[in-house]
Amino acid sequence: MSARIDAFVVATPGMEALVQAEVARLGVRPANITHGGVNCTVTWPQLWAIHLKSRLTTRVLVRVARFKADGFDTLHAGLQRIDWSAWLPDAGSTHGGVTVTASTDGNSTLYHTGAVVERVTEAIGRAAGEQQVLVRINRNVATVSIDASGLALHKRGYRGPAGKAPCRETLAAALLVASDWDVRRPLVDPFCGSGTIAIEAAMLARRMAPGRHRAFQFMHWPSFDDAGWQRLLKGADADVIERCPPIVASDRDEGAVTATLTNAASAGVGAQIEAVRRAVSDLVLPERAGWLVTNPPYGSRVGGGDVRDLYDRFGAVLRERAAGWHVAVLASRETPVNRTKVPLVPVLATTNGGIAVDVYAGTVPTPLP
Repeated sequence: MSARIDAFVVATPGMEALVQAEVARLGVRPANITHGGVNCTVTWPQLWAIHLKSRLTTRVLVRVARFKADGFDTLHAGLQRIDWSAWLPDAGSTHGGVTVTASTDGNSTLYHTGAVVERVTEAIGRAAGEQQVLVRINRNVATVSIDASGLALHKRGYRGPAGKAPCRETLAAALLVASDWDVRRPLVDPFCGSGTIAIEAAMLARRMAPGRHRAFQFMHWPSFDDAGWQRLLKGADADVIERCPPIVASDRDEGAVTATLTNAASAGVGAQIEAVRRAVSDLVLPERAGWLVTNPPYGSRVGGGDVRDLYDRFGAVLRERAAGWHVAVLASRETPVNRTKVPLVPVLATTNGGIAVDVYAGTVPTPLP
């Protein structure tokens, strides 16, 4: 097996450029953006590092083959050339079973995905199981990939109780990155829900690897080197610092505050986050100006309803108490963000739970004397 492998780093649509920049910081170059992710060539240690350290990636697919498939004969022939034992665990092992999914475009001879799945499963010759093999046929060319991640990478393992409209961990991290948060400055989330933004902020400030306390599918592959993985973990642990700026998470709902405290403790940042029950009208900010980063209710969340009064009040509080603070708000396209009367502009367009959302960012003006 080659020391370098083709990989597709999956990103939530709209977050591709952020993911590209992140994997570049991890030493992966070049990394080329395409819709829904980033194409790159990685070493095995780089693949492991993306899983351990990426805050924004959804999952990573390893490309094991690409070949012409203009019919079932050529599909079968291409599959037969793949050395599955080099990629997958032993067929008789606990983790050796395979589940196949397929997709095709409208320009290929093979268009029936069920028939493609059946033929691929037959060619691999394994019982159903946790290893995910994906076949995509586009213009009569088949790309065969294996999911290296398992559970989606936003599932860090720390979140138990969730609010009514939880924000994915990867999206919370993207909100922080898009806001250009200075990790030395205070951060406040006045609509904290289950605390995801505050927790991701504390982990980012302390340089904690988000994948430190979970397992990944590649750990069961023949290519996995446990000694190399342990060295990577040791290095990640050595990067962690205790220093953290003030991080305040508040919500008017007592259950949200309790969930935040529980989740923060599980993530190992309970000591770094102040979680309090407080309505946005009672907002209290640290003396030193920083960032207010939040995911407030929007009309399509939490049962719908008119949120104009909420944004009117939120804006009034910002203009009264947050002069000089940087603000980043995650909102749906229909949310009346302009009612805050704070100069916020869209800096990132993506999705949250299937809803089109934008990150709006700006700075609260200082009143004229």
